[in-house]
Amino acid sequence: MKQPNIIITILALALCFTACSKDSGSNEDGPMHEGTEILKDPIAKKANGSFRIMSYNVGAIRKFTNTDFTKKDNVRLLADIILEADADAVCFQELDSCTRRNDYFQIKELVEAIDSKWQYHFAPAIEYQDGKYGSGIAAKRSGAHTYSIPIPTIPGSEDRVVAVMEYDDYVIASTHLNGSQPDQVKIINDEIRTRYADSDKPVFLGGDMNAQPHHEMMLEFKKEWVILSSTGRTTVQDRTACIDYILQFKNKAKIAKVTRSQVITAALAGDVCIASDHYAIYADVKLP
Repeated sequence: MKQPNIIITILALALCFTACSKDSGSNEDGPMHEGTEILKDPIAKKANGSFRIMSYNVGAIRKFTNTDFTKKDNVRLLADIILEADADAVCFQELDSCTRRNDYFQIKELVEAIDSKWQYHFAPAIEYQDGKYGSGIAAKRSGAHTYSIPIPTIPGSEDRVVAVMEYDDYVIASTHLNGSQPDQVKIINDEIRTRYADSDKPVFLGGDMNAQPHHEMMLEFKKEWVILSSTGRTTVQDRTACIDYILQFKNKAKIAKVTRSQVITAALAGDVCIASDHYAIYADVKLP
C-alpha cells in the first residue's frame, strides 16, 4: 500500500526539478541584460558601479508571525535580507501605519532596523483599522523630494497609491495595484508623463502589480515603461506567477543597462519563506 505514496513523492520531486530547470530567468525586454540569476542560491554580490533597486511586498510584516516568530523577529529578518542584498533603494508594498493589527509605524521601524540614516517615505492608500495602509520607499541616500500619487479605484476595491522619492538625478517610485484594473496604469502614466516626459532623469517603479507579464495590465505598462527585472520566476509563494516588477519609464533618459536581476529565494540571513509570502526582487542597473 505504500508504493503509490513513493511514486507520488518521486513524481513531485521530478516536477519540482523540472520547474526549476525551466526557469530561464529571461526578461521579455532582455536586450539590455548582461545576466540574470534565478536559481535558489544566496543573494548575488552587487557588481561594482551598479545601483541595486529592490521591490519587496512585506505582507504587513505579519503573514507568518506567531508566539515563536514575533513581529520583532520579522522586522529583523526583513532588515537582514535587505542588508545582505546591499540594496540602494527598496520599494515596499503592504505596509501598515499604527493599525489595530499592527500598532506601530512599520516603515519607520523597518528602516531603523536597516540603517537609521536611510531616508524613507510612506504613502497611505486607505484608512484601515484606525490607522493607514499603503506603500513606501526607503533609500540609502537622503535629500529626496517626496510625494504621493493617489489612485482611486472602482467601488468594492481598495484605493491604491504610488509613493515617490525624487532626487536630482533619478526618481524611484513604489506601488501595489489591483491586477484586474488596467485603468490604474493610465492614472500612473498620465502623472508620470506630465512630470517627467521631457526629463533626462531616469524614473524607476517597483511594485506588486498583481498581474503576470502577458496580462492586460502589464501590456498597458509596456506601452510607456520597460521591464528591468526578470520575469522568468515566480515572485510569490502561493502561486506560480511573476507579479512583482521593476520598471523604467520611457522618457528622454537612456534605458538603464541591467547587469543582474534576481528573485531572492534564499538568503544567509534566514528563511525568506517566513519573512513574507512574496520574494524580494532586485535589478542592478548602471545609471545613465
